[in-house]
Parts: sequence; C-alpha cells; structure tokens
Amino acid sequence: MLLAFELFYAFLRKLIIALAIISGLAVVAMIGVTVVDVVLRIFRTGIRGAYDIVRVAGVIAITCSLPYVTAIKGHIAIEFFYHRFAKRGRLALDIFFRVISLGLFGLLVYQNIGYGKMLLDSRQVMPTLAIPVFWIPWMISFSCLLIFLTVLYHLFHPGKELIKL
Repeated sequence: MLLAFELFYAFLRKLIIALAIISGLAVVAMIGVTVVDVVLRIFRTGIRGAYDIVRVAGVIAITCSLPYVTAIKGHIAIEFFYHRFAKRGRLALDIFFRVISLGLFGLLVYQNIGYGKMLLDSRQVMPTLAIPVFWIPWMISFSCLLIFLTVLYHLFHPGKELIKL
C-alpha cells in the first residue's frame, strides 16, 4: 500500500512539474505575441486575435503555476498568527487552514467542471478567434484538483514539501 502511495506521489510530482513548464511556455507565448503584435502595428497590421491569445495564455500561466507553488510550499504563510502560538498551536492552525483549503479547492473543482459544461452546452467561443472556451474552466478545475491533492499530501506529511526546490 505504501508503495502505491509513493508511485502516486511520484506521478503527481511529474504532472505538477509538467504544468510548471507549460506555465513558463505560456508566459513566453504572451511576451512573444505582444512583442510581435506591437512591431506589426508599426506597419499598420497586427496579429488577429492577439488579445484573445494573451488572455488565454495568462490563464494558462497562472493556472498551471499554482500547483507547483503549492507543492513547494511557496505561498506566504500568515506569520502574524503563527508567531503568536506555541508549536502545538501552530500545528493546529496549519491543520485548520489545510482543511479549509481542501474544502475550498474541492468546491472550485466541482464548480469549474459545471461551468465548463455550461460553456460547452451554450457553445461559447472567444470573441475574435471563435475558439471554444469550455476547456478553460476544465483546465482550472484540473489545476485545483492537483492543488487539492498537494494540500492533502501536506496534511498527512507535515513539514515536508511535495517538490523540493
């Protein structure tokens, strides 16, 4: 049973790192599209749908980076509260915040799946490029699921990062 968990955590780590790479590529895409669009506007032309592309790349960059930040425990802790408590109090606060996080990200997974289904049913598309957008909430939902699993890992492995820097 323990081996199955370790294999699952290894798979989760690889998946989170892959998403972090995608996030970096999305940032590069945003920069590239913006620079090329600005340069082309000097010649009275531009990239059709540049705004849509940059918006989607921004969502991808943020969404795909959050599981990595959670896995390395890169979020800012509320130090003000932690320093006012003894070690047991800090542990209790940590467990409390992680349980709240599990509920929040579980709800986000559920709500984004439903929202993506609604966008799919209504055939919502991007304004300029007419590309369907239902997959964006589903991607956010997938990212929130990875965050949920990472917080769960941290709950059962206090003091350990899922991914070391």
